[in-house]
Amino acid sequence: MTIDTSPSLCNRDPTSPVRVMAGGFASANHKETGTNSMKLFSRQVMTGGPRDAALAWATEIRAAASAGMGAEVSLWAGGFGTPLGAMAFTARVEGIADLTARTAPMMADPAYSALVAKGAEFTVAPPQDSLATPLHGQLGEAPPVGSFAVVTNAQIANGKYAEAVGWGIDVATHVTSLTGMPVGLMMQEYGPFGVLTWVGIGADAAAVDASAAATMGDADYIAKMSASGDLFIPGSGSRVLLNRIA
Repeated sequence: MTIDTSPSLCNRDPTSPVRVMAGGFASANHKETGTNSMKLFSRQVMTGGPRDAALAWATEIRAAASAGMGAEVSLWAGGFGTPLGAMAFTARVEGIADLTARTAPMMADPAYSALVAKGAEFTVAPPQDSLATPLHGQLGEAPPVGSFAVVTNAQIANGKYAEAVGWGIDVATHVTSLTGMPVGLMMQEYGPFGVLTWVGIGADAAAVDASAAATMGDADYIAKMSASGDLFIPGSGSRVLLNRIA
């Protein structure tokens, strides 16, 4: 799931949607770049009102979207690093043409349109869409319900594109090897230019804790963080934790 690249998520307008993106990487230790056919589509929403009712609506429309698209749609709830009520729907697509072809019949379906309209009761801002292309690792099957995603974003500084991508792949490879938790690297296709997104998928909360402990205690990881230097725009980095709930 994409994350917002503002200097601090904590300073956001709480009615503004937080961009969050999560996907499972089947082969995050592969070093090919730009060779993956699948992209990750994400629709982010900020919900409000009674939480149980908002969750019920989000779960219902996720199931309808999965059926309508003929592809698995995952529902993620934002945790640490996101405002309370942030959610995201994600699906794997081949690109914009594939996404358009899959969603066109849904737009003509009165039942689906009614579900979309019902969402006005539970959302506090317009939804926001994102599309990301893997640069390292291939998108595998969607992570199962209960999985956690650690999503980190940073925006490349002017003139540092090649160096930043190389550094990003190196970090993803190292963390995967160190923790056993697969980490992939993606490039956001729209929105602020040059936003890199690292996605690490843990089977459960314990896996996320173990990964964090391993990286914070690893001298090589700390050295790589220090070596990022001027590769990214200052203040553009952010990290969120997401949990797949449906």
